[in-house]
Amino acid sequence: RFRLICYLSSTSHYHLCGKVGDTPDKLRLLLFVDADLAGSADDSKSRSGGYMVIAGPNTWFPICWISRKQTATSRSTTEAEVVALAVALFSEAIPTLQLLDLLLGRSVDLFTLEDNQATIKVVRSGFSPKLRHISRTHKINLGSVSEVLADDSVHLEYCHTSFQAADICTKALPPNKWERALQLLGVDTTPPTTSFTTSTTTTSSP
Repeated sequence: RFRLICYLSSTSHYHLCGKVGDTPDKLRLLLFVDADLAGSADDSKSRSGGYMVIAGPNTWFPICWISRKQTATSRSTTEAEVVALAVALFSEAIPTLQLLDLLLGRSVDLFTLEDNQATIKVVRSGFSPKLRHISRTHKINLGSVSEVLADDSVHLEYCHTSFQAADICTKALPPNKWERALQLLGVDTTPPTTSFTTSTTTTSSP
């Protein structure tokens, strides 16, 4: 608790910044998705992470983040990533996408960014012989995500790990990666500047 309070006190100047500088026709929805593998200290469960923003050439406006322990055990990173994709898509991205379609009066594109290429291949095909052992829960997640990606407005693209904004939502990061992770989220870590003014008093002798 003491360390937590010290961290809050020393980072009170951190600000999550959002900027909208484009017309509505240039806006799109970005969903960063990540997962760890059996990262829980209490059991073998993995954790789903997600970070969603409205983006454009001059726009970066964070909408929500996800950090949720998975309810079923995954036997590989690919399985864990599929579960994370399903959680982020169905709990946050699709409802937000429908709302944006209504507000903007057009079909908004959703770009889901994943840093595991094996997961991308499996999800696009909807099946993999290497995952024939998966349980019903994982199979439903895989099939439902694959069906969503069949929509022309929903895209799944590869994102290098160094640009994966959801990485911070799945695991404890080493200190040397912390500042970069905050930058990916859009957090301004610039410490406040304090200006000092010096007043000079002149005393004249009578």
